[in-house]
Amino acid sequence: MNLSKLRLITILFLFMGTIIVGYMNTNDLNEVELVSGLGVDQLDGEYVVTLQVFNPSANQKNSVDPTGGFTYTQMGRSIPEALEKIRKETLKEPILDTLQVVVLSEKLAKEEGLSETLDFLLRNPRIPANINTILIKDESAEIFLKLFTPQQKLAALYTNTMLKNSKAVWGNLVNTSSERIKSILTDNTSDIIIPYVEIHGDVENGMTKGNIEDFTPAAHISLEGFAAFKKEKLDFYFTSEESNTLALIKGIDQVLNISAPCGDSDKEFTISTTHTASSLKVNTEPVSFQVKVEVEGDLEQNACGKDMTKLSSRKTLQNQLEKEIKFNIEALIKKSQENGTDALGLKDALYRKEPGIWKKRRNEKTFFESVDVNTDVKVQFVRFGQIKH
Repeated sequence: MNLSKLRLITILFLFMGTIIVGYMNTNDLNEVELVSGLGVDQLDGEYVVTLQVFNPSANQKNSVDPTGGFTYTQMGRSIPEALEKIRKETLKEPILDTLQVVVLSEKLAKEEGLSETLDFLLRNPRIPANINTILIKDESAEIFLKLFTPQQKLAALYTNTMLKNSKAVWGNLVNTSSERIKSILTDNTSDIIIPYVEIHGDVENGMTKGNIEDFTPAAHISLEGFAAFKKEKLDFYFTSEESNTLALIKGIDQVLNISAPCGDSDKEFTISTTHTASSLKVNTEPVSFQVKVEVEGDLEQNACGKDMTKLSSRKTLQNQLEKEIKFNIEALIKKSQENGTDALGLKDALYRKEPGIWKKRRNEKTFFESVDVNTDVKVQFVRFGQIKH
C-alpha cells in the first residue's frame, strides 16, 4: 500500500469517527442512562435491583448541583426482568459499560448465595469483566446507593476510590470481579473473601443533600474489611484489624501502622511498615502448615521510655511486636477454623504442593478445622523516628 492510499484511508476513518461522535453527542446520550452502580438484594423470593445512574450535568467541573445521580429500583423473578422494568420506567437504555461497582446485600449473600448473581454478571456482555463486587453489611443495596457521599457525589464512585486506596494495606485481595469469584468457586480449593462496607450514623439523613452540606456528615460509608464465605454463602465477617492480619498472612506487601504494648507497662509503641512478606509451607508427615511472616518498619512513636541507642532496648521492642503479631495471627487462624472457613488458603497450598493428599482429604469435614498451623514472626526495625521519653 502506497503512502497516498494510506493517507486517504486515515482521513476517511477520522471523518467517520467525527460523524459517529457527533451523533452520540446529539442523540444517543439523550437516549441512554450511564450506570455507575448496580445493587442486588432479595425480598420475598424476588430480586430487588437498584441502578445508580450518573448525572453528567452535576459532575461537570464547577457544577453546583449536589445531585450526582439518581437511583431506580425494581423487583423481578430474575435480575434481567427487574432491569427490564427499570428500562420501561426510565424510557432510556441503561448502559452498564460504565459500571464502577456491584453491591450485594447481606441477606442475598447469606440466604441465596452468589451463584445466580455471578451467572448474570458473567453472561451480560455489557458489564466490564473487572468490575469489583462488594458486600453491604446490615443495610440494603438500595439504601447504600441512595446515600449522598462527600468528595465523590455518588456512593459507587466513593466506594471505588476507597477500594483503590485500600490496596496499600490489602493489595489485590480487594480485586473481586465476578470472574475471579466464579473461578474460586469452580476450583473449590479456596474459600471466597469479599470486601464489605458499613454505613455509620443517621442513615435517613444520609440520603438527603444535607449529608454533604455540613462539615460533619450525618452518615458516612467505611470500608471495614473482608466477608468470609463458605462455598457460595456468606459465613462471617473479619474486623478491620483481622483483615489487616489476613492480608499480612497472604503475603501482601503492606504499608500500615502496627502498635504493641511495651510489655512492662500499659503504654504502647508504633511502627510504620516499610516491607512485609510471608510464606505458607506445607508439611506432609503428618499434614500441617507453617506460616512465616517478616515485618520491617520504622519506629514512629515510642512511649516505653527505653533508650533506643541500645541494642538490647531495640531487641526488647522487636520481640514484643513479634509476640503481638503472632497473637493476632493465631487468633485469626482459630476464628477461621472454628467457623470452618479456609480464608487463609490452606486447601490451595496443599493442593499445589501435594495434590494427591489434597484429593484424599478434601472431603473430610473437620480436617482443615483441626489441622495444626504453626506461626513464626520476625520483626526488624529500620529507622527510629519520634521517640517520647
